[in-house]
Amino acid sequence: EMFILKIRKFLTGLFIGKLAISAVIGLAVISCGGKKDSFVHSLKDKFSSSKKLNEKRSGGLVVKVYDGDTVTLANGTKLRFYGIDAPELHQKGGKFARDSLCKKICDKKIEYEPMSTDRYGRTVAKVYYNGEYINHYMVASGSAWYYEQYAKDAVDLKAAFNNARAKRIGIFRDYNIEMPSEYRKSHKK
Repeated sequence: EMFILKIRKFLTGLFIGKLAISAVIGLAVISCGGKKDSFVHSLKDKFSSSKKLNEKRSGGLVVKVYDGDTVTLANGTKLRFYGIDAPELHQKGGKFARDSLCKKICDKKIEYEPMSTDRYGRTVAKVYYNGEYINHYMVASGSAWYYEQYAKDAVDLKAAFNNARAKRIGIFRDYNIEMPSEYRKSHKK
């Protein structure tokens, strides 16, 4: 008898659970004007938004790291990292920045999301390796500046930059390190 009561309780719970799910789906369909297709499309939109972001990305193998914010891929594409400005190679901190980037992505297959093209024809991009946002890594590790002039809305980069400077991480150990944009102006050829 006890066994039968447990089964009855289980089946009742299962029925109520199914009933609740059916009610939620029914209400959702009604909220879409009673059209099943628009409900299905709204579900697809909600659950595929991260997939859409990845559809904007391309991939490639990093074959050359010029400095802390510019690389070349095996297919010849040159990428300039969006929202960051690393020291020039011959500037103080330049080798540190290049080595920091190289340790992370040299000879690795990366993904990138193109944002624009710069005046030198390079693809300005958000770069990812194994799901990690490398532009952010470069700023957070004290290997690059946040380039506010070209990425005003990149609050994540700005916060990482402010933290790296405040804690004197990486190149920011040196209070007198010159911004790359200032260095370029003073060393024009």
